[in-house]
Amino acid sequence: MTARPRTAALGLALLAALAAGCSGTTSEKNTDPTQTTEPATVAADRARAYMGAVVADNWTTACDLMAAPRRDACHSRHPTPEPPDPSGPAIGPVLLDRPPTHVPATSDHPAGWGVITTHTVTWPGKPARTNYTALRMTEAGGTWWVEQREDVADTDLTHSGDPAASALGREAR
Repeated sequence: MTARPRTAALGLALLAALAAGCSGTTSEKNTDPTQTTEPATVAADRARAYMGAVVADNWTTACDLMAAPRRDACHSRHPTPEPPDPSGPAIGPVLLDRPPTHVPATSDHPAGWGVITTHTVTWPGKPARTNYTALRMTEAGGTWWVEQREDVADTDLTHSGDPAASALGREAR
């Protein structure tokens, strides 16, 4: 009778050891170097980083996230960091408003991913206002860059099937 409980205990111990050896932690499973991330996701993350830098007045970072043809002009417009204005508005976090969409080329910009970000701005004593910004993200050298930035109009949000394409498709006048 003692052999059977010992065999059962040994069997349970063996199963536990096998189970422990076969499972890995989540971080171990997600460190596979062959994993690929969707281009739209990477483009959206870079768009959020850019807008986060813009709303924080961190133009060094924001300009560095722009496409090469626009980067130098951005650095020229914002040569030195501005100190934060303590009397300025409270600005909420930059969020993605919706999933990225493909946007076609225009006469001024190549095709890419259209990303709409949103953040709130609250001036002292006033209600919060939500700002929507459309960003055209293009890939160069394996990295996603901000090619174009446009404010999203209410009509883009309410009368267009693709607000990002609508905002980014307007020709400069």
